[in-house]
Amino acid sequence: MTNLLWILTCIGAILGALLLFSGLNDANGAPQEAAVAAVAIALAVIPYCLARAASELGRKKTPGD
Repeated sequence: MTNLLWILTCIGAILGALLLFSGLNDANGAPQEAAVAAVAIALAVIPYCLARAASELGRKKTPGD
């Protein structure tokens, strides 16, 4: 499950980068650029948070942690 979430994180980051570059070229002003940037970041950050949480929940506790 964790590996799948990390793969989705990589896909989200690539899609976010593509959306950012294409969206900034098509934007007509700062509000549109900000909206495109927010969606592009969300495509990478949300899957990352899910993958990181799953990784931490599955991590074995060691003495001293």
